[in-house]
Amino acid sequence: MESPKIILVDDDPDHLLVCKLIFERRNFRVHTLHGFDSTDHLIDRVKELDPHLIFMDHEMPGIRGDVAIKALKASPDTSHIPIIYFSGTNDIEELARHAGADAFIQKPFMIESLVSLAQKYNLTAPKL
Repeated sequence: MESPKIILVDDDPDHLLVCKLIFERRNFRVHTLHGFDSTDHLIDRVKELDPHLIFMDHEMPGIRGDVAIKALKASPDTSHIPIIYFSGTNDIEELARHAGADAFIQKPFMIESLVSLAQKYNLTAPKL
């Protein structure tokens, strides 16, 4: 059984590293992306990686998370991929709803809350 694939999009390299380690220790395959300057480039990269789930940060240089989510949800090639919006802003729930995200989590978060969100989308990695 192949491990589920997750994409983490954030401009904070420390946050990407921590989240990547959390998921990799639970046998997920993880790709980290440091944000994008165009929605076309983002969509192409997501299509190439073909993830089961995306975690998207809100405040990033270039394309903000809400713009990225709207573009991914509007593309027939990526609209089926669940996207979890994560941010330290207090209005993340409202931002997620307006962007069309499937779920949200506010930073800082508990590790198990992050993992349980992935599991909500039936993403349970096989035990090694």
